[in-house]
Amino acid sequence: MKILLDENLPRKLVAALRAEGHAAESVHTLKMQGLDNGRLYEFALQNFDLCFARDFGFTHNATQGKAPGNFKLLRVVLEQKPQDEFVSDFLEQFRRLDFDQCQHGED
Repeated sequence: MKILLDENLPRKLVAALRAEGHAAESVHTLKMQGLDNGRLYEFALQNFDLCFARDFGFTHNATQGKAPGNFKLLRVVLEQKPQDEFVSDFLEQFRRLDFDQCQHGED
């Protein structure tokens, strides 16, 4: 699965998702920090299967139009913790999710 992480998620999450066998990138690894949300969303739509973000405004605005085909933007609502704990919690939840059942823009 091709996954993009917004810049507000821990950098170590990229390596953790890659270790799980996913083609993961982040705004940081792609050197796209500061790109406006509209352009980032369009980039994600064209190049990834999933995009994770913590930013409610980003997910809310991006999901106001028609839902895209197989692409999903999901908002991460896990409690903020030290990076290693957050990555562990994220992976635990990630492994449990059935992404076919997730709706574009869901928390």
